[in-house]
Amino acid sequence: MATLEALLAFVVVGLFGANAVPHFVRGITGQRHMTPFGSDSSAVANVLWGSANAAVAGVLGWLYRDAIAFDTLAAAFLAGVALAVGLASFWSAENPSLPWE
Repeated sequence: MATLEALLAFVVVGLFGANAVPHFVRGITGQRHMTPFGSDSSAVANVLWGSANAAVAGVLGWLYRDAIAFDTLAAAFLAGVALAVGLASFWSAENPSLPWE
């Protein structure tokens, strides 16, 4: 069984890993998309934001690699799915906007 610290780290891995995908994909396909830097961020900004999210997930995964067990992978998976469902709901709204806009 992993420590609470490792479980929380892998929740963050799942969140950042899931968030990296849409930004990176939108960016490499040349599409504009929301980032924390603005509601109509450029494709390049999205590639960089997606890459930064992937880097956070990768670094945390590497730092806690000795704690990888079923429960830590399950924590990462469940956090990623929860974020993905939340993002799907958010982006399917008629006029999505970031909370700080």
